Amino acid sequence: MGKTQFNLNFKNKLEIDINGGTDLEEDKAKASWASLSKGINTITPAAADTTDATPYWDGDGFTDTDVTGKNITFALSGHRVDGDPAQDYVAGHFLDIGDKLRTLARWTDPSGNIVESVATLTSIVPFGGAANVKQTFSFTLALNGKPTYTPAGSGNGSTTTITPQPAQAQGVSGESK
Repeated sequence: MGKTQFNLNFKNKLEIDINGGTDLEEDKAKASWASLSKGINTITPAAADTTDATPYWDGDGFTDTDVTGKNITFALSGHRVDGDPAQDYVAGHFLDIGDKLRTLARWTDPSGNIVESVATLTSIVPFGGAANVKQTFSFTLALNGKPTYTPAGSGNGSTTTITPQPAQAQGVSGESK
């Protein structure tokens, strides 16, 4: 029996533009990407679905559910590291509201697929905890609108707004059916 290879979470790379770009097409080229990694020990992605659950007469009383929207977020938490560019940028927006909380975000998964979007920094906690422990640090990165998706190895720098194919659409060898 061969060794099973599991991806470890740290292989996902989450970055923000510390220049505060707010237009993916215009500001991406001049973005100053900072990694959200130092002091971060937990990242929890979520895609809060908006659903429509409608029962139809031909369903014999059972409901048919459609996903009609998504609110994609990344909740990050860990310890405050003063001097880390990404953490300093986020903490520096603790008192802000509105468009000042928007910036560009980029997630690169372990396979090299890239998801980019304008995002809003929410629920910022720049410090906290007991007097004799490391300062806590947390916030939520909420993607705005439909993100762009660039498949790994595309190499041409172009992005698309396609959605990756579901796993069941592929055969055992990874080839499309």
